[in-house]
Amino acid sequence: MSLQKTREFMMREKMISLTDKGEIKNLNDELLGTFRGNLIKIGNTYRIRDLDEVPILTIQEKIISIRATYKFYKGGEKEDDKFIGQLKRKIVAIRPTYWFEDPNENRVFTMKGNIMTLKFKIFKDGQEVAEIRKKLWKSLLKNTFGVKMSPELDDSSAMLILGIVIMLHHEKEENRN
Repeated sequence: MSLQKTREFMMREKMISLTDKGEIKNLNDELLGTFRGNLIKIGNTYRIRDLDEVPILTIQEKIISIRATYKFYKGGEKEDDKFIGQLKRKIVAIRPTYWFEDPNENRVFTMKGNIMTLKFKIFKDGQEVAEIRKKLWKSLLKNTFGVKMSPELDDSSAMLILGIVIMLHHEKEENRN
């Protein structure tokens, strides 16, 4: 998926769908890619795809775990050599706390915010690098949220953040039910 050097995105979930699926667009409303989960929600797998439907990032929900854990893989396969890292949630917290760690369990990103409103700030090395808000651009469309990232982020980090946003949205939906 070509991020077109943009670091501001709109992510829109399809309202009527058996699977969790949606679109990733830039601020000019140009489609950059799509995301989709499985029909069966237990141990869901999400994939971000480019416009040719080629998987760019695969995220696998860990089924048996004390904490919410999501494994990230480059491309479309869940193979060890494609493993990028994992998103985890703190086990006990008044407000859910999340972080993304690399394969060596070093924290790369931390997320602070509110899961029910999907309003988060993402930090790397103590500096804010991204913000997620349901109404970042005063969107009137339901299930549309904005992601604004630091222009200094490389494409790989930007793609990881898009995956993190999808999983935070998934967590929000799971907590609502």
